[in-house]
Amino acid sequence: MSFASPSLSESFQSHNSIKLTAEKFLVEHLNNNLHGSMEIEVTTGRLDPRLRLRQCKLPLEPFLPPGANLSGNTSIGIRCEDNKPWSLYVSAKIIKYADVYVSTRYLQRGIKLKQGDFILERHNISSHAIGYVTDINAIEGKILRRPLRHNVIIPPIALHEPMLIKRGEEVTILAKNMGIKVHMKGKALKNGSEGEVIRVQNLSSKRIIEGKVLSAGVVGVRL
Repeated sequence: MSFASPSLSESFQSHNSIKLTAEKFLVEHLNNNLHGSMEIEVTTGRLDPRLRLRQCKLPLEPFLPPGANLSGNTSIGIRCEDNKPWSLYVSAKIIKYADVYVSTRYLQRGIKLKQGDFILERHNISSHAIGYVTDINAIEGKILRRPLRHNVIIPPIALHEPMLIKRGEEVTILAKNMGIKVHMKGKALKNGSEGEVIRVQNLSSKRIIEGKVLSAGVVGVRL
């Protein structure tokens, strides 16, 4: 922190004006990046009562220091850029709230999630580093990779798409190009969920190719 010593004829910059400048800056910056129903709370830390900074003749300029956090504990820079410049950092705490999906009971690994297994609740997600789910389409019908305790925020990493194709089963290979569609019988050489690329064998030519899982028992390839 750097600042000039005020003379007896100069007035001091009020601590309240510094804190309000920092809070307004953070709120506006964060509001521009909010998603869905997310809300934020910003509180600034107490300044040292012994701090005396000369009254700035220009509007205070807030800024984010390099690497500043935008969640939890952080700091905001405030500077005066008149003919006698000074600057300091103000500590702040950012709390973010969002409507996220939470488990309604103990959920076992491997189950297919359905309504009743989860509920939408408002939670403080400021320090929830592993993520959260706000869209029902991103959770309903998904498979749990690991068990979850009752009343915990469900993270995206705990979910995966249901398996639509099992290794060794017969599948339909759908080849498309310029409006032409060709159906062939094949065998899956790998398990696959929707959108995954897996290897399949054409049962007629015995050729092994890669295709994308389109639906249960159907793999799409390009001609």
